[in-house]
Amino acid sequence: MRTLAVMGLVCMMGAATAQDERFADHGVGAPVAESRGVIVTEGADGHGLLLALSLDQSPRGWILVVDLDTGESEQLWYPEGVPNSAPFASLMSNNGRFYTLAGKVLLEFDVQAREWLFHGVPAPSESCVTGSAMVDGPGGLIFAGTYPNCRLVSYDPETQQMRDHGQLDEAEHYVNTLVPDDAGWLYAGIGTARQNVVAMNPHTGERVQIPAEDQRPVGSGHVQVGTDGQVYGRAGGTWWRLHAGEAVEVAAEDVPAPEPTGAIGWGLRTGALPDGRAARLNLPERRIGVTHPDGRVETIEFDYESEGASITSVAEGPDGRIYASSCHPMHLIAYDPAIDVLDDLGPVPTIGGGNMCAMTAAGDALYAASYAGGHVWRYDPAAPWSPDEGDAPNPMVLAQYKSDLCRPRACVADATGRWVVSGGYAGYGLCGGGLAVHDRETGETELLTHEQVIPFSSTITMRFLPGPTGVGPGNLVGGTSIATPGGGHPQATEGVLYILDWETREVVFQTAPVPGASEVFSIEVGPEGLIYGLASGSQFFVFDPATREVVHREDMSGYGGLPRQTLVLGPDGNIYATFTAAIVRITPGSFEHEKLGDPPRGVSAGAVIHAGRLYYASGSHVWSFDLGLE
Repeated sequence: MRTLAVMGLVCMMGAATAQDERFADHGVGAPVAESRGVIVTEGADGHGLLLALSLDQSPRGWILVVDLDTGESEQLWYPEGVPNSAPFASLMSNNGRFYTLAGKVLLEFDVQAREWLFHGVPAPSESCVTGSAMVDGPGGLIFAGTYPNCRLVSYDPETQQMRDHGQLDEAEHYVNTLVPDDAGWLYAGIGTARQNVVAMNPHTGERVQIPAEDQRPVGSGHVQVGTDGQVYGRAGGTWWRLHAGEAVEVAAEDVPAPEPTGAIGWGLRTGALPDGRAARLNLPERRIGVTHPDGRVETIEFDYESEGASITSVAEGPDGRIYASSCHPMHLIAYDPAIDVLDDLGPVPTIGGGNMCAMTAAGDALYAASYAGGHVWRYDPAAPWSPDEGDAPNPMVLAQYKSDLCRPRACVADATGRWVVSGGYAGYGLCGGGLAVHDRETGETELLTHEQVIPFSSTITMRFLPGPTGVGPGNLVGGTSIATPGGGHPQATEGVLYILDWETREVVFQTAPVPGASEVFSIEVGPEGLIYGLASGSQFFVFDPATREVVHREDMSGYGGLPRQTLVLGPDGNIYATFTAAIVRITPGSFEHEKLGDPPRGVSAGAVIHAGRLYYASGSHVWSFDLGLE
């Protein structure tokens, strides 16, 4: 656990002090970086070297090179002009050089000289390379398969020329595996909505889809080089031996074990040296465990500069502290306004590189839903922090819905504190997320699938309407998105606002409050019972649940884009909104709005009001703004 004492507003960034003293920067919540792949190799002097890719919020990305014999480490920043973007796939090439794509930028690194040799963008339309889709290919070229348009790109280390060879699949988004054969062809395993295996000749542009359409279930196709030197591919339950663009079906039991290609996925944390030593990296905790052939374990500690992990959700806990979750890696963060202290409570190993995407307080606990396992969590702030430990871990898992709630976006409790509902996007390759309904009284959790709510849509914002006094909660109001961020194929056409009858668990009304908008992004219940909302493009609307009519629409895009958790009801009865570039107050009744302040750094998540201050996140930092309510 890391504790950071913040001396009042002294910790504010200079820019914030100069521009507006109502803003306070409380610091980096989780000052750690995530490992994005590891290479273990020998240096020119025979020493063992560990090369670690990283991801954090530093302005420029970096890699870390650690000498496993001396313990010395060196932090090497990306070349000037290369933004800090997540590496997903990398390659230790047969030519002795290291390659990765940081976002869309291809990087070439000389491990022995410890210097960057080249950087460039092979396909401007693409975001990154995923899985292990980098490989040494024909003619000494480096090949990669891209996301989100499944393009095959190459780089020639001799001429430093890059080339986009075209699209491998017009509908799918992920190339997860990529291998060559000895006839000059490349083979790609593709997903995630419909598995595919595609062969391409990069010199002629010829492309061949291997499976028939009825052999393509949900998931990702796979390709590998076997220990016999042949290429094998799989889609669904069918395997093929592949050569020169042609496929021969083979039995699964006849497929040999895969041979390493030098490709590295972002989750790799270990490596071995020829002398039998094995190294395991823990980049967030700044240590390497080296196991020697005789079983002896040596620990190497190191350090690095970091702007910390990105914060993705903010909520007020039952103890009056402000909680935040980071991602890549996930740490739970707590800020105590009473004593001005920021705590990095630490990681939850089960969540790993994911995050608690949405959180809410109910009773004496903090509840959350997490990516990517689709877990629903309960955390007791009064009990010791002990994740994944013993019979009663804290936080503890209440339920898991990996397919239906893979990417949560909303978590809300009713006024009685009995019910906690989580919603979000479905799993990889799927369309339509469900709702996890937890009953704090019985301890049970049930799932409402997207078919039971809004088919092929995902609920990303929710609020309970006021219920009869002393009886229980009112109905649940939700806003949906048509997006499928895990690679599924969207089927809905616009985001809707719906009312779910809490007694029957049935949707009794739905409407598109902003016609054509793909998402109803954030909603809040006003003091008079109206629903205030923001849809795609920062389009503001007000919905009357009594008449079931939209009574107001307005464009608020002048304030910027929409961070997660945008709208919140203030103790003064006004609605407050965090836009990426503005803090805004909305007056119920008149629907008038006023910009209260310009955040010194863009808002990325959160709108929580406590003791007259509005708390939010900007990248890895916890910020607050004095609303002048006290």
